Amino acid sequence: MTTSIKAAHVSLLLLGTTVTSVGQEKITFNDHVLPIFRNACLNCHNPDKKKAGLDLSTYTATLQGSENGKVVQSGNASGSLLFKCVKGTEEPKMPPKGDRLNDAELALLEKWIATQLLETASGKAVAAASNNVQLAVVSLERPAGPPAMPGDLPLEPFVRTVRPNALTALAASPWAPLVAVGGQKQIILYHTETLEPLGILPFPEGFPAIIRFSRNGELLLTGGGLGGKSGKVVLWSIKTGERIAVVGDEVDQVLAADLSADHQFVALGGPNKVVKVYSTKDGSLIHTLKKHTDWVTAIAYSPDGKFIASADRNGGLQIWEGETGKEFNSLAGHKGSVTGLGFMSGIVASASEDGTIKLWDSKEGKELKSWAAHKEGAQSVDFSPDGRLVSAGRDKRARVWDQTGKQLLECPPFGDIALRAELNSERVVAGDWTGQIRVFALDGKVLGELTSNPPSIAEHVAQTQKLIDEAKTARPGLELALRNAEEKAQALGKDSAGAQPAPAVATQVVATTTKAAELNAKLEQQKNEVAKLREARGSKTEGTPEYAAANQLVQAKKAEIAQTEGELAGVPKVAAPEPPKVDPAIAEVAQAKGALEENTKQLADAEGRLQRWARAQAFMAVHRSRASLVEKRDRHEQFVAAVRDSFAPFDQIRNELVATEKSAAELPGRIAEAAALLAKLEAEAGALRNAAAAAEAALEKAAKAVVADPATAQSELDVLTKKLAEQTAEISKRREVRSTKEEGTPAHVEANALVQAMKPEIAATEASIARAKTLLASGKPGNTEPAAEVTAAREAFEKARGEAKQAGEKASRAKARLAALRTEHGGAAGKIAALRQKAAEVIKEAKNAKRAAERSLAAAKLELDAAREESERANLDFESKWKPPAGSAAAGPAALPPSS
Repeated sequence: MTTSIKAAHVSLLLLGTTVTSVGQEKITFNDHVLPIFRNACLNCHNPDKKKAGLDLSTYTATLQGSENGKVVQSGNASGSLLFKCVKGTEEPKMPPKGDRLNDAELALLEKWIATQLLETASGKAVAAASNNVQLAVVSLERPAGPPAMPGDLPLEPFVRTVRPNALTALAASPWAPLVAVGGQKQIILYHTETLEPLGILPFPEGFPAIIRFSRNGELLLTGGGLGGKSGKVVLWSIKTGERIAVVGDEVDQVLAADLSADHQFVALGGPNKVVKVYSTKDGSLIHTLKKHTDWVTAIAYSPDGKFIASADRNGGLQIWEGETGKEFNSLAGHKGSVTGLGFMSGIVASASEDGTIKLWDSKEGKELKSWAAHKEGAQSVDFSPDGRLVSAGRDKRARVWDQTGKQLLECPPFGDIALRAELNSERVVAGDWTGQIRVFALDGKVLGELTSNPPSIAEHVAQTQKLIDEAKTARPGLELALRNAEEKAQALGKDSAGAQPAPAVATQVVATTTKAAELNAKLEQQKNEVAKLREARGSKTEGTPEYAAANQLVQAKKAEIAQTEGELAGVPKVAAPEPPKVDPAIAEVAQAKGALEENTKQLADAEGRLQRWARAQAFMAVHRSRASLVEKRDRHEQFVAAVRDSFAPFDQIRNELVATEKSAAELPGRIAEAAALLAKLEAEAGALRNAAAAAEAALEKAAKAVVADPATAQSELDVLTKKLAEQTAEISKRREVRSTKEEGTPAHVEANALVQAMKPEIAATEASIARAKTLLASGKPGNTEPAAEVTAAREAFEKARGEAKQAGEKASRAKARLAALRTEHGGAAGKIAALRQKAAEVIKEAKNAKRAAERSLAAAKLELDAAREESERANLDFESKWKPPAGSAAAGPAALPPSS
């Protein structure tokens, strides 16, 4: 075949397109990567064996990854576990046996990952990770400036159900009056002072099982999924509600997770009994920590990010090095499942179904404190930023503790098991198995309730409008009652202002009461101080100078207390003046006036709420227009890609045709080279076979010249028998390989040549065995020393036979290669013709596909422009109507008044 490369260019130009370099072809799984996997990986990673849960035999299975998560990250070869293992930069190095991938194979694999994991040249690229997490400064102090609070966020529920679910996920911001509540496929943010919703974040991945705020309060982490099916961790920006990262691709629900203080890593765990550490930058798996013997139920990073605490359903509690993932400490002590973890500097708090809360020294691995916190089992525990602890348990209560185990608060009981509790400043938020969520003051008073299943905006508007209507309906009657009362009082000549206590007496009462309150507060403080001084004195040894100094401080403070008590005793007792008697007519006026004022207040509050819910409704229009814009932009980009890639199938055919014609042009020269090489190898093999025959003859001559003793002959027979067994096994293997090849193919020719090459060797060994048996049977006495001539002759024969065997195998491979080249040469013309015909068909289809994609692109462009205009209009309308003036308080959801 003498078709030139120039002819290939001409044939392609006639088809209406230009030719690109073969070197610019797309790297695909089917054409480039799978052959590498077949050669080096599929022995262990196939559908039947699937070592570590990894199957590399198909494109889909490769993208799915192993039991430890994804092994390739689109666009990020350096972060892909598979590439790091085959490159040898990370354990386990692959393949474990045999040769490593060569530089060319590594370059192909790296380029395939970098160019977004194409399956075929016309296939769709896998989008690269789009995580957008900014690293944070690690600090153990409160961040400077105001804490992160939500801006305008959607308030329309993502899911609205008949009843709320059990509260399985709850978190409080460390610095802001903000709490996050897990609902069904959504997270609801609440203001802990107004108890109003500030935003709803959708979690379509499933049911939240864990929620945590970042250490600086700027990010929110949620882990969850669908039990037995999938699990992920999502990160949001608190201020914007933007979903900035998704990590993990688990085959079961994520039950525990936390974010490192610098926002660089997420640690997660669940039913698979391992802790995985992912990079938030690209979602790549960094560490897999294996130690737990049961489901991982709790995870917490240390405040500086240097350590990770993890616990399991079997009571196991581990400390790991955050950077390396190495095991640091095992904390043994719990007799039941560990249900919650909190991590302060150097101290880990753990709650367990055994009913205890324990404090641990994370570095020394020692138990510092343990106390019975909840009868029948504790369900959660966490630290507040000031070091207090809050817990919930099966006794239906939430409690607050100090680090000595002293109970600071016991909340009134829930109707069912209390599952989660958080401490936000001076408020406790807790919920139970029925989904009831209460907010408590630190005196145990219930301040209000939250819900994980909030009403829709329309329901809020309807409820608020109903309050307004009721207030307006009641108002005429209240106004009439006030007028009637005032007229009645006037008719009786009564002063509706009523009597007031004498100013002088009132002033004296206030002054005296204030002075007494100040002295009582001072006395209480002094008593607390003397108690601390006594505690310090108790740690000293009596009779020492240190004890004397501490005792002197105690006595001085006691003197101050005595002085304060004397001052308090000298405060005059002033009786409060008798309340004036109020005339019934005046009381009726006051009651009517109060009822009308309360109605006015309720009406104003309700109208304010209606305005704010109307604002939330208006913002949903903005939110939906933004979502529509994103959707239309994605659709537009898809059609841009479709236009760009419409000729990809033809590019593939074109590249294949160019390569085939180039190969066809080179085939005559390659065949001539192969024929010359075969002739050379056959000549060399013939010479070596002759040398082996001569060496064998010399061996026979030497053997006949020496009469061996029976022991020597038996030894020779044993060696030859073993050798024959090895040769027989080898030829059986070669015959088995030959049986898998199709007769007439180059592969079958090559395999048959290897079988035939073994037959003379076996025959020679069988002949040697026969001679040895004959010699042994003769029983002739002989020399007692081994015959050196026979040994030397045998070694020479073995060497010559080995060289002849290698030369014969080389010649067989060269013969098979020549046959393959001749077969390829014979079929080249037909293949080129078929490719030209296919190219003509494909170019026609590509042109039609491009025209269709261009039409769709034009329509998508119009939709995108309309969506952009609508989004801009909605934003302008919202900002002009609802945005507060500069310098005023935000009028967004954060300013909604308390629920009535």
